[in-house]
Amino acid sequence: MKTLKTSILILLNFLYLSGAVSEKMVIIEPSPENSAHGIKVITIDRTRYMSAEDFAKVFGIRTYYRKESGKIVLFFDKNKIKLTVNNSFLMFDAKVCQMPAPTLLVDDAVFVPAISFITLVKHYTIPELQYTIVKTRATEYIVENQSAYPGKKVSSTTGSGGTTLLTGIRYEEKANGVEIRIKSRGTFTDADFSTFFKGKGWFYLTVYSADCDSMQLSSVYPTNSVQKVIAVPTGSSVQLGFQLNRQFKSADAHFDLRNSEIVVSLFLPLNRDIKRKIEEAKTAWIIDTIVLDPGHGGKDPGTVGRWGYMHEKDIVLDIALRVGKLLSRNKNIKVVYTRKTDVFVPLWKRAEIANKSGGKLFVSLHVNATKNVSSAEGLELYLLRPGRSEEAIKVAEAENSVIHLEDDADKLKYQGYDDITNILANMVHSTNMRDSETFASILSRNFTTIVNQKNRGIKQAGFYVLVGADMPKLLCELGYNTNKREARKLNSAKHRQKIAESIYKSIMEFKEISDKTVAK
Repeated sequence: MKTLKTSILILLNFLYLSGAVSEKMVIIEPSPENSAHGIKVITIDRTRYMSAEDFAKVFGIRTYYRKESGKIVLFFDKNKIKLTVNNSFLMFDAKVCQMPAPTLLVDDAVFVPAISFITLVKHYTIPELQYTIVKTRATEYIVENQSAYPGKKVSSTTGSGGTTLLTGIRYEEKANGVEIRIKSRGTFTDADFSTFFKGKGWFYLTVYSADCDSMQLSSVYPTNSVQKVIAVPTGSSVQLGFQLNRQFKSADAHFDLRNSEIVVSLFLPLNRDIKRKIEEAKTAWIIDTIVLDPGHGGKDPGTVGRWGYMHEKDIVLDIALRVGKLLSRNKNIKVVYTRKTDVFVPLWKRAEIANKSGGKLFVSLHVNATKNVSSAEGLELYLLRPGRSEEAIKVAEAENSVIHLEDDADKLKYQGYDDITNILANMVHSTNMRDSETFASILSRNFTTIVNQKNRGIKQAGFYVLVGADMPKLLCELGYNTNKREARKLNSAKHRQKIAESIYKSIMEFKEISDKTVAK
């Protein structure tokens, strides 16, 4: 507990500074239970902090605060928010969110980053929340928090002693709303702006540490979206009221440093066409088409069966068909096979089939081997990346060697494929790679719990068959056909069904996770 105590923000002086101003937040909508109670606001390193306790009092929210652990809980009607001192993370029920700055203690009171906290509350709990920030008098504190703002003196003033002049307004009509640009003779931060809608016809912007010629700004020629503007300077800030001709849904304000302009964007509600396009864009990411790629086939047996057992091409085709049968139970999933019979398909053609079918997940099935009969055994999963181990490189070389059975015209399509690093230059951090890793993790876990077989984990190597597929993709080595005990398992229909069930279960889990992300 000693560390927590030393990090507390201790009140240094309670002074009323001559000519200095402080701030408080006033809730406009919804009507607060305690309308007379303002929310104290202080500024630390140009970040506004608001009192969590004051916020709770305004809305009559029950709170629980445990000083020893630095934790506070705010109980809304249907939700609760958990905060921890010196931590930028908070929890809305079970959802974890991060603010740009940590929750702090000031004179034994919990303060949260005001703008980010209010934004999260609006998103998850009180969507109609509107507020403004007004000036009061100042109080000074000293920050002793070693992890956040060591030794800094904090004042609830805006920090710039003078004001910045606002000199003009211009409008830019957009397809989805209007952009209001306010010219200034100085700079602001985004924390210097406060916005809210009032009723159906007015929008208000408050600019702190600003001044203006009221007549000049109020005489700006109107536009299709804005009927008139009223500028009211108060000496320490300017409030601009815009009477609107249309009903807007939301607003955003930021400072354009390059043009020295405050940019306010007012957004119209989405029309049907835009909503339809958004839904179409979302649908493009829904996992609805699974491409199953049984390796080898036809003149290419893959790992040759020994001891009277099946070849690789027959084992993986059987497993692919079993997975496809399980997937076909789901009406919202389309199953595509790169081959459904014992035919030879070039590696490049497999990726082309996947792309042309609109595949959303590519699963390539193979069986491993070593040069000599050995004790090597187990399942392995491979992501498309440069091989890190000699073993992984050899596995990729073995699978890629099938191109020697392809026609000369087919072989020309692999020029540059050996430079996997270059191929991945624009892909390593892409959504496809992250999703491939997610699917690999799910499948590896299910192999361990469902299949009675050693799991050799997730590896990476440069497999040609994965290079061209423009979607999340994974190559599965389902065991060693050169290990007699494992070859016996792979020749068991019951064992192949277990492998198929684990792949099916993993695809469905991955689809659920991915589709939920898209829905957000």
